[in-house]
Amino acid sequence: MSLHLAQLAVSAMLAGLCWTVQLAVYPHFSHLRRAAGAEAFRDYHAAYTRAMGGVAGPLMVAELGLSLAVPAVAGWTAASAAGLFLTVATWGWTFGVMVPRHGRLQAAAEEAEAGGLAGWNWPRTAAWTLRTGVAVLAAGAA
Repeated sequence: MSLHLAQLAVSAMLAGLCWTVQLAVYPHFSHLRRAAGAEAFRDYHAAYTRAMGGVAGPLMVAELGLSLAVPAVAGWTAASAAGLFLTVATWGWTFGVMVPRHGRLQAAAEEAEAGGLAGWNWPRTAAWTLRTGVAVLAAGAA
């Protein structure tokens, strides 16, 4: 498998995961917080973040590695530069915005914070979707 196809596969998995969280997980956090209560929600949320880290973490590391390997092996192109930019943007949003928001949610289990995650996640969802589009273009040009 070429580096471009590997990049496409990993980016598509991350985009699909992000869309699933965006549409099927985050919108229900507020309801779950109300139905379960703060303490049970904290337990659920802790388990969710551990599981999600185990799924998304290795894929994100692979994506970053591939975003650096593709231009190192195949040379810099507009697509590889855009891909690296979008990869760095998703990392920045993940660790600069989403991880702290999850931390606040874990600490306080406030319903407003639970309901607000979907809104804060849209930039990351868009970036991973665009990242996948760039990977499609790069794979097609390779």
